Amino acid sequence: MRVAIIDLGTNTFNLLVGERDAQGRLRVMHGEELPVLLGKSGIGRGMIAEDAFARGLDALAVYAEKARAWGASKVLGVGTSMLRNAVNGKDFVLQARERSGIPIDVISGSEEATMILDGVRQAVAFGDRPQLVMDIGGGSIEFMLATGKALMWKQSFEVGVTRLRERFLPTDPLTLDEELRIAAHLDERLGPLWTMIDRHAPHRLVGSAGSFDSLARIIANERGEGITEDATSLSFTAAEFQALGDRILRMGRNERLRLPGLPEHRADTIGLALIAIDRVVAAGGIRELTWSRYALKEGAAARALRIV
Repeated sequence: MRVAIIDLGTNTFNLLVGERDAQGRLRVMHGEELPVLLGKSGIGRGMIAEDAFARGLDALAVYAEKARAWGASKVLGVGTSMLRNAVNGKDFVLQARERSGIPIDVISGSEEATMILDGVRQAVAFGDRPQLVMDIGGGSIEFMLATGKALMWKQSFEVGVTRLRERFLPTDPLTLDEELRIAAHLDERLGPLWTMIDRHAPHRLVGSAGSFDSLARIIANERGEGITEDATSLSFTAAEFQALGDRILRMGRNERLRLPGLPEHRADTIGLALIAIDRVVAAGGIRELTWSRYALKEGAAARALRIV
C-alpha cells in the first residue's frame, strides 16, 4: 500500500508519499513543502485570515492531485496548532474535505508530540541514555524526552515562531533587548521542560521540522558537504550551532536570504527559532545536536503503514 500524508502546519503544508519496504521500513517516494503561511495575520487573533484560508485550500487541491499521480491509495491530512486553535479551524477542515476530498485529523498537542517521535525514530538511533527531541513549528513547539525503549515525557507548548513573531513584532535584525525579552518569555512558558532537563540530563538534542531542516542545510553547506537525498540525520556540536546562531542573529533579512539552505519563507522566523534552541542548549548544558529529516508526516505515514 502507498499512502500520502499532508502535514498542515502553521507556516507550511508538507506532502509525503511513502510505502513500506520489504524490511518493514518506511520508504519515502516523494516529499515537498508549500509555504502556505496559514497563521499569517491571524494567529494572534485565533483565526485563519481570509487570504490564508484560500491559500490553504488551494494547496490541498494541488496535493490531492499529486497524491493521485503518485498512486497513493490512501490520503490523510494531519492538522496541528493553527487548526486546533483557530475559531474557524473546523470550517477549514469541512471546506477542505468538500473541495479536495482529503480527510483532516486535527490532533492534540500531545498526539502531535507522539507522532513526531514516531517519525524521528525512523531517522535517528536512540540508545539507553535520555535524549531530548525538539520540533519547532509556527504555532507550537513540541518536546519529547525518550530513550531507545521508552517515551519518558512529552509536552506541546504554544510558543511557535509565528506566534512569537506576532507577539513581539521584532525589528530586523533583532536587537539585544528583543532577544532578551523573547528568551525571558520562553523561560517562563517552558517551566515543565526545565524541570525535566534538570531531572534527566539529556545528553543530546534531536531537532526536527522546518527550522532545524534549514539549520542543518546551512551547517552542511558551510562544511562543504551538503546533504544527500538519502541522508536522514546530521550531527553537529553546540559550538557549531552557537557560532552560526550568533552570526545569523546579526544579519539583516537580505543577508539571511543569501545563506545557502535557508528558504525565503523561513527568513523572518529563523532568528526566533535560534533563540528557542539556544535556551534549551544552555539549560541542559547540551554539547551535541542532531537533525532528523523525519518528523510528524513520517510518523503519521509509519502509523498508516503499520510500521510502528
